[in-house]
Amino acid sequence: MESHLYRAKQAITRRRAIGLLAAFLPGSLPSVACEEKRSERWVAAQGDKAGSYGVGWVAPAQVAPASAALTGFRGHDVLQHPLRKNSVLVIARRPGTRGLEIDLLSGREVSGFSCATDRHLFGHACFSADGRVLYTTESAISEGLGRIAVRDAASYQLLDEWSSHGIGPHELRLMPDGLSLAVANSGILTRPASGRRGLNLASMRSNVSYLSAANGGLEDAFELAEPKASLRHLAVAADGSVAFAIQMQRDAAGHTNTVPLAGVHRLGSPPQLFDDPPTLIDQLKDYVGSVAICDQSRTAGFTSPRGSLAAFWNIDTGMLVGAHALRDVCGIASTPGRAGFLLSSSLGEIRELDSFCLQEYRAKRVKLPGQRWDNHLHVVVDV
Repeated sequence: MESHLYRAKQAITRRRAIGLLAAFLPGSLPSVACEEKRSERWVAAQGDKAGSYGVGWVAPAQVAPASAALTGFRGHDVLQHPLRKNSVLVIARRPGTRGLEIDLLSGREVSGFSCATDRHLFGHACFSADGRVLYTTESAISEGLGRIAVRDAASYQLLDEWSSHGIGPHELRLMPDGLSLAVANSGILTRPASGRRGLNLASMRSNVSYLSAANGGLEDAFELAEPKASLRHLAVAADGSVAFAIQMQRDAAGHTNTVPLAGVHRLGSPPQLFDDPPTLIDQLKDYVGSVAICDQSRTAGFTSPRGSLAAFWNIDTGMLVGAHALRDVCGIASTPGRAGFLLSSSLGEIRELDSFCLQEYRAKRVKLPGQRWDNHLHVVVDV
């Protein structure tokens, strides 16, 4: 059954944690006792072919078809506009060039932007602490270098452009102090003319760079020992801990060793890899597509659509908390005020889990077989 679940308590030894991999335990929780006090929507880019690309959203426990607005391009990440709470911004995936703001109440286009000449997007963006500036990860196509485009969040006018201090910048996040940005540079050079093929796998260097949110100056950075581990996705805890997700470039690695695909970094310390248990890591099939952190439980969740598995580690101890199986799972988000996680799949399913025990609130499951959720999921409140 896809709802199988196993748990790994912090007190167990590593050997016992490995033994748990063969013991998925089905479980469910009753519906949430306290209903949400705020208007809430679960939002993601959608569509699997031209003509269906857009952004879709549902309310918790909604059984009717999802609301949707077509965009004309395949989106990747979606984020709520901090100054216009009814709006979300959907960002085109690589090598798209457009961002489009959609009003969730009307389903209509509000505004948007296109990249400058010789630039393309990587599907991610974030806003400044005051909501007045939008940052997007982009590539200077001719040079093959990463860029951070800085735009006015109201008009989307391009204000500035900085180096991402790497190649192939993917996800970026604002740090809790509002003064710095964390940027995952994948290290992989691609160009629109050659599609998704990596052009520099022999020499790739991936990193996470910390930049000044005021001027783009490099403040800190780290790399991993495995040169073919591509850092792609990030989540940031309230205390500044940065969880990172990896996509291993196995064809270029020259070995078959198990490579950790998740970890956490704190400024001033080396990165901590979640390297146990290896049997579970192998089930992720060298690919983690999204990450989220629940601050209440100090748990980070990582999704692998290739492995149809979401895995969860405690970011303080580095110990496995558990995992949840869901076919083609990729989207993950923490739930505001409920200490939970949402998971979404490309087959139209959304599930909510308690972040402490990882049991599912089955009464809140959403199943919309015609819906094709894209890689990332977000909770939008106060709509």
